[in-house]
Amino acid sequence: MSNTAIYRPTVNVYRNQSLGPNEPIYRSGPIDDLSATTLPICEYANGTAPTLNATGDIPLIHVIIPYLTCVCYAIICLVGLVGNSLVVYVVLRFAKMKTVTNMYILNLALCDILFLVTLPLTITTTMITHWIFGLALCKIHLLLFSLNLFGGVFNLCVMSADRYLAVCHPIRSMKYRTPRIALITCCLIWLLSFIAVLPVIMYSNIIPNKRHVHSHTCNIDWPHDQPIPPGVAFIWYCFILAFAIPVPLICVFYVLVILRLRHVGPAKKSKEKRKSHRRVTRLVLSVITVYIICWLPYWCFQMKLVFNQSKPIVLLFLLFTVLSYTNSMLNPFLYAFLSDNFRKSFVKAFNCLTPSEVGKSTMGNENSIFPRTSQTCTRNGTSQANNEERMELSVKDSGFSSAAYHATLGEQISSKSIKDEQGFLKPPTQL
Repeated sequence: MSNTAIYRPTVNVYRNQSLGPNEPIYRSGPIDDLSATTLPICEYANGTAPTLNATGDIPLIHVIIPYLTCVCYAIICLVGLVGNSLVVYVVLRFAKMKTVTNMYILNLALCDILFLVTLPLTITTTMITHWIFGLALCKIHLLLFSLNLFGGVFNLCVMSADRYLAVCHPIRSMKYRTPRIALITCCLIWLLSFIAVLPVIMYSNIIPNKRHVHSHTCNIDWPHDQPIPPGVAFIWYCFILAFAIPVPLICVFYVLVILRLRHVGPAKKSKEKRKSHRRVTRLVLSVITVYIICWLPYWCFQMKLVFNQSKPIVLLFLLFTVLSYTNSMLNPFLYAFLSDNFRKSFVKAFNCLTPSEVGKSTMGNENSIFPRTSQTCTRNGTSQANNEERMELSVKDSGFSSAAYHATLGEQISSKSIKDEQGFLKPPTQL
C-alpha cells in the first residue's frame, strides 16, 4: 500500500469512521480525536510515521500551533463566559432591560454559555491528544456544541423576524410581541434545536484511539456501508439547517426593515420613536453581520471539502474554526458599544449599586413594549410613573381628548400631593 497521507486537523471535526485508507476526512463540528490534535500531523494510512522535515525533526510550527490553539480557546472561553454571564445578569436584574428583543438576546447568550463551558474539555483533549472524560461527558460535549450551532442561528432568525414586526407592523404586532409569546418562542427554539441535534445524540460515542493504546476518542460513530457517506450527509444537513436556510431568511427580513425605515416620515412616527427603532435595528443587524462574518469562511471551507476531495490546508481550517468560536464571545461587546441601555446596565452591574440606586436610573427604554417599571414604588406597589403610563395608554385606546387626559392626570397628581411618604393623608395646612 502506498504511503498516502490523510490530513487530520487538530480540532473540531466529526470524522466518518468508515473511511477507507485514501478517503479524506470531512469536518462539520467538534472533534476530540485528537489523534488529530497536534496540528497539523499527517497520519499515514498504513501506520508509518508522519512526514518530517529535511533534518528529521518535526517542524517547529507543528509543535507551536497546538499551544496557540489552546491559548485562543482559553481567551474565548474566559472572555465569552464573563461577557455572556453579564448579559444574562443585567437582563434578569434590571426592570428596564426586560424587552422582547432583550429576551431573545438573553436566549442567545444562554446558547453561547452552554457552548463555552465545553471549551475546557476541548483544551484538555487538545493538549493530551485523547479523550479522558468518559461516554456521558462525550455526549454532553457534542450535544452542547451542536445546540449552540443550531440554537444560535435560530435565535438570530427570530430576532430578525421580531425586528420586521416591530418596524413594519408596529400596531398589529403589539399583540404578538409580548413577554409570554417571547418566552414561548424561546422554548420552541430550544425544542427545534434539540430535534436538529438528535443524530449527534444517537451516534456520539467514545471509540478506540489509534495513536494511543488503551485510550479513546470522543467522536460521532456513523453507521457503516451507507449509500451516501455519512460524514458528507451530515455536513449538508448542518449547512442547510444552520446556514443556507436561516441566513437568506434573515437577509430578507432586514432588507424589508431597512426599506421601511428609509420611507418612514416624521408624520408617521415621532423623532424619538424612529431613533429608538434605528438603534435597536442597528444592534440586531450588527449581531447578525458578525455571525455571518465568523461562520461564512468555515462553511465555505466545508463545502470545498465536499466538492474537492484534495488535501485540505489544515492551518487554514484551524483558523476558520477559531474564528467561528470567536462569535460566541463577541456579542456582549456589540451590546456594550451599540446599546446605551446595555452599556449603563453593565456599568451598574460592575458598580454593584443597590436596588434603590438602580431605581434612580435614567436609562432609556429602547424598543420596549413593556410598561416601564420603577424600582421605587408607593405603599400599594404601584409607582406614579406607571399610573401615568397606564392612563395615557387607556386614553389613546378610548379616544379621550388630550385636554380631558391632562385634567384627569392633574387631579390624580393633586390627590397624591396631599399624601405623606407612607401613603397616608397629610393634615390640612393652615393658611
